[in-house]
Amino acid sequence: MAGFRTTDTVHFKSHTDRYPDLIKILAEGDSWFAYPRKFFLFGEDSNILHYLDNYDDLAILSLASNGDEIVDMASGDQKFSLLKVLSHIPFDFLLLSGGGNDIVGRYDFGFFLNQKNGDMYWKECINEYHFRLKLTQIRSIYEELILRVREIPNNSGIKIITHTYDIPIPSTEGYEFLDIIPSGRGPWMYPYFHAKNIKDHEDQKKIARYLLEEFKNELLLLADKPEYRNCFYVVDTQGTVSNDQWRDEIHPTPEGFAKIASKVYKEGIKQHLVFEKNQ
Repeated sequence: MAGFRTTDTVHFKSHTDRYPDLIKILAEGDSWFAYPRKFFLFGEDSNILHYLDNYDDLAILSLASNGDEIVDMASGDQKFSLLKVLSHIPFDFLLLSGGGNDIVGRYDFGFFLNQKNGDMYWKECINEYHFRLKLTQIRSIYEELILRVREIPNNSGIKIITHTYDIPIPSTEGYEFLDIIPSGRGPWMYPYFHAKNIKDHEDQKKIARYLLEEFKNELLLLADKPEYRNCFYVVDTQGTVSNDQWRDEIHPTPEGFAKIASKVYKEGIKQHLVFEKNQ
């Protein structure tokens, strides 16, 4: 039997009632969980969840949506939907993919950059105060989600897993409809670099690396808090995607996503799986 994934709670409940030994996963996240196939219904697998479908011991209910920030997942209708599903269905894992758009997204990235003048060093081009404010927000939202989720009786023992994306390479490549027609979406970082006169590509790459590595460090610090060590896990996926495995500025190719998904499965789901079934 192949892996199972749906966006319909009734279908998910019916399937997992029929196959109770499946590992039940609720996935909430951004385009790394929801990036479309080239021809939408057809074409190569194009995100992490597509590749997790290849594991026949998983059943996945997905709430993921392209473009979401972590703040979206903990507010408004999305928070309501997430908590409602968790209150009705017990899961083994909650997979989160959040924080990437908060940093390299089109609404935030320029906020972290200073205008480059003269011979400014690349690190001087980062507005550390603005960036640290955002990191604090991201970490606080992750912590709030952990606390809220584990207060739900159905899922008090759920294990929460997230990943650290990978180091994006600034470029002019944005999302293209069917990989052919420019959509007007993206690139996400490149325009802000040029607007702030940061035009050296090596400086751009160093800045992108620094921002994503600091994001990763915040998640690792949260996971290391004693009260979360047995419930919140961070799979370090940085350094996984090769330079030639980026489809556009912030999304891997299918081959890149396959490598990320493999890490999430092996170092996240399987490594931290503790069943209490049949008890």
